[in-house]
Amino acid sequence: MKKLFLLAFVLCAGLSVQAQSKSWAELHRLHADELYPLAKDVADITDRVIANGNVISIVKSTGTTSLVKELDKSVPIEYYNYKLLTSTGRELKLTDPLMANKVVDKFFDVLRRVKENAKTNNEAEIRAILDEL
Repeated sequence: MKKLFLLAFVLCAGLSVQAQSKSWAELHRLHADELYPLAKDVADITDRVIANGNVISIVKSTGTTSLVKELDKSVPIEYYNYKLLTSTGRELKLTDPLMANKVVDKFFDVLRRVKENAKTNNEAEIRAILDEL
């Protein structure tokens, strides 16, 4: 019985590690393939969004909030760290995959709404959306 429990524990632990690495890989794919190109498009529409390298910044009336994706060179595989930077100098490392996904989804949602509202050319609505972040 102990061997069976140990085998189940080892298999579950292995699946848990694979699930976490897959979610980070999906997050990297979402950032590279969808979020960053969207940020570049929105940056062409308004000067309140900046997409440069692996940094996406949104300028709000209260300051700037930036999402930074940087390659972690301390591990032998391709792995990226995500950070949230504020204009007050706070740096929040997004080490939890759930929190990183929430932040990326929020940036994606805000940028998508700005792009949709830019078609109507309503600057006040765009400012309100960006200030929500």
